[in-house]
Amino acid sequence: MIVIMLLVAGFSVPRFRRTFDALQLQVFANEVARLLAYANQRAITRGETFKIHFDLQGRKYWLARFDETGKSTRIASKLNRVSPIPDHVLLDASSGEVSFYPDGRADGFELAILDGQREGFRLVTNRWTGKTTIWETHAR
Repeated sequence: MIVIMLLVAGFSVPRFRRTFDALQLQVFANEVARLLAYANQRAITRGETFKIHFDLQGRKYWLARFDETGKSTRIASKLNRVSPIPDHVLLDASSGEVSFYPDGRADGFELAILDGQREGFRLVTNRWTGKTTIWETHAR
């Protein structure tokens, strides 16, 4: 009986770990997508340019406001923080930052959020509407 329980546990733990990692990846992708949507909405309502910076080397990202002189200031709100990129997450970004403008436009931007098997999510920002679309991706 103990042998059977050990075998079941031996097969269950790796499967649980993969499921947990996949769930964390999905939560992270949704957080980034919500931040992109928030930056777009805030740029329009405040009439200012907002940027999200991705420091891939430092494994962090944050939201900032840019004034007409080009000076960057992290915004004062609950989002006024530098957020970490989880250790097991791989990011492949088309740029180190994406800007959202008061007229609703945004920089064309793509961000792949992947696990070790190169599966995960792809976020794409529409340059004319500022809207972000999220797709699930699979390794080839």
